[in-house]
Amino acid sequence: MNRGFLYGDGFFETIRVINGTTPLIQTHENRINDAFDIYQLEPIFLVDEEFLRSIALSYKNDGIVRINFFRDGAGKYLPLSNEVAFDHSFTEYSQPFFLPTSLDLEADLKKAPIDIGKLAIYPEPKPIAPWMTVKSLSSIYYVLAAKYKEEQRLDYLLIQNTEGHICEELISNILIQKGEDFFIPSLNSGGINGATQRFLLRNYGFAITEKNLTMKDIENADAVYSCKGSVGVRRVK
Repeated sequence: MNRGFLYGDGFFETIRVINGTTPLIQTHENRINDAFDIYQLEPIFLVDEEFLRSIALSYKNDGIVRINFFRDGAGKYLPLSNEVAFDHSFTEYSQPFFLPTSLDLEADLKKAPIDIGKLAIYPEPKPIAPWMTVKSLSSIYYVLAAKYKEEQRLDYLLIQNTEGHICEELISNILIQKGEDFFIPSLNSGGINGATQRFLLRNYGFAITEKNLTMKDIENADAVYSCKGSVGVRRVK
């Protein structure tokens, strides 16, 4: 058994494949290499767009490719190597995918799919730590949060950090709109820095402000958007 299974010593990345394309491949590459640094992993192979695309497009249908990266070799809590091993799997998936494309973010977001639902906040705070900004193979926090969401019959579950600020939604980043202004949770608030959020900041950073968000900000927002690599951007409030 590998260290990913034994100790959760690694992370995963999920990549959407649509009609033989991988829309967010650049931000996936950036996020993976950031995760290598955070987890102190040392790949002996180049993880670039070509590498990721070759894996993703080896599956011929539309869907989601999951790549698990984990520390290779023996050891217990203390590893004997920092080299990287990986495996991957595929799930067919056909939900619509939407990203804004013009310079007018507000106008484009009016075209986003709408999936309004009941949302609330998870009472158990998420620690603010660099390794918690990565999609870890040790995901018990999110497992328990998902069980809470189901028990409470919620559509969306907001995650707060130990300072009481909203850092993300259970399975996505969030973007809120108030008037003509757009806000995301501060990148220092502990949320996972997702591929779609990175895309928005790269292309619309001039129109988006980082802010320590509270539940009151969510309640008072004119619109709340979910930002997720598998579907892109959707309006949820």
